[in-house]
Amino acid sequence: MTSGTMAKTPSRTVPSRARAHNFLVIISLTTVFLFGGTIVGWGALSSMLQSEGYYSYFCELPDPAQPCRKQLQALNGAFTAASTFLTLTSYLNGWLVDNVGPKTVTGIAGCLCCLGLLGIGLTKVTAWSNHAEAAIFLVTMALAGFGGAMTIKIGWLAPFMVPSCFTLLMAMNSSMFDAGTMIYPLLKVFYDLGVPFADLFWGYAMLGCICYSLLCIAWRMNEKELADLRAAAGGEDPQGPEQDRPLNQRGLLAQLMSFEFAAMFSYSIIMIPRSLMYLGTFSVINRKIETEGTLSSLNIVNSITSFVLPFGLVAVPLIQLCMRRLGTMWTVQVTTLIGVVYNILQLVPSLYVQLVTVVMFTVWRAFLYSTISSFNGQIFGVKTMGRIQGLGFLVAGLANLLNGIRVDAAIHSGDFTSLLVENLAMTIPFPFVFYLLQRQRAKQAPSPASSAGSEQPVPVSCREDFRPATGSPSAMMSMTDARFAEKISEEDTEEISTTASTGEP
Repeated sequence: MTSGTMAKTPSRTVPSRARAHNFLVIISLTTVFLFGGTIVGWGALSSMLQSEGYYSYFCELPDPAQPCRKQLQALNGAFTAASTFLTLTSYLNGWLVDNVGPKTVTGIAGCLCCLGLLGIGLTKVTAWSNHAEAAIFLVTMALAGFGGAMTIKIGWLAPFMVPSCFTLLMAMNSSMFDAGTMIYPLLKVFYDLGVPFADLFWGYAMLGCICYSLLCIAWRMNEKELADLRAAAGGEDPQGPEQDRPLNQRGLLAQLMSFEFAAMFSYSIIMIPRSLMYLGTFSVINRKIETEGTLSSLNIVNSITSFVLPFGLVAVPLIQLCMRRLGTMWTVQVTTLIGVVYNILQLVPSLYVQLVTVVMFTVWRAFLYSTISSFNGQIFGVKTMGRIQGLGFLVAGLANLLNGIRVDAAIHSGDFTSLLVENLAMTIPFPFVFYLLQRQRAKQAPSPASSAGSEQPVPVSCREDFRPATGSPSAMMSMTDARFAEKISEEDTEEISTTASTGEP
């Protein structure tokens, strides 16, 4: 019997899986960058909307160059309504990703996003009454943002397909969302060059159709492997009582009752509103510093700050290094420390120092979202991460509404020191909480002898990032990976053996 007939023909070879993974990762990150933060780059979009006369009927003498207070309030109200709607749908998005599957959810997200963008353009090519135009704009803005938020949730699944690059891809997914705030400023450049407003958004929608179609194809190529990975996560053939299984192989309710969930849930609902508060208040705080006479170039500082914020992507190598060298728990501690540093720097009444502050904040924000995603993915697993993360973002968004009251009080009093000190004080418990969590997980960790048989499968891409299961941040997924390996390792081994004996790829 020849070597070519000794082994059965594998359904998916190692190179073909690598190509499918690479295609998925590239398209997923590109789509998150282009459409994940559809409503985040509000400053540039608001400027275009003012020039187009949205809500100008609130002004007695409409002037695109000098929008009145009521027009600005109406625009900010539209943004607040759309962003609040997205907050309230965070858990729904996570549930859809966990239960419906990424290919179908990608189609839904693409339809929502493209319809929303087409609708925004439509408001300026058809004669509408003032109130009808405002209502259509608000609905289409919410649809586009809803689709973008769903896109981010889909992006959380791609790193599971390449476990050796898990933390790197999680960090890049979060950073691509931040980098997406550059999209509307780029569109405004074309708008200022004379491209009609409607044409811009229709072209943007057509680009969305292409990207989402490619992402559907990418998930179609990988959906069986994802289904196998989810099946290997302990749901279909549980081994022993649930309380004796690793947390990522337990049911959602058991995960919600864990110390791990309580720790990261509380961390999320404190830290995420902090990051949103900085984005909404840095210009006001800088203006307060400028009035105290430390520096007169407020506009330059604010412009530099707005330019720096989208570049959290540059922190990805540092995030990956921390995850690889320190592990997830210690990376949470590093994230908290960076947050303390930027918070203290913001208390310094110098605009020059605030340039350092925005750099620290940008690094911290990249660490924050990457660490939360990596923690939830590694600890709770591929089957429930969407709902776990969605629940955290939902409550964090609601908590952010309470921050609005605190910010209004600070603006009214003209003193932001108390607000910043309160934010600093909120971080004090977390180093102790995660230290206790780390000790608990160390006590519960299996002995080397008992885990010797649970090695990760050789990854089919990003080989240079692979480390043994006991020493990498992906170790928490090693048992699931090992069980998944049973489904593919025989095919891979036989394919490699066939290639070695015949000399053919």
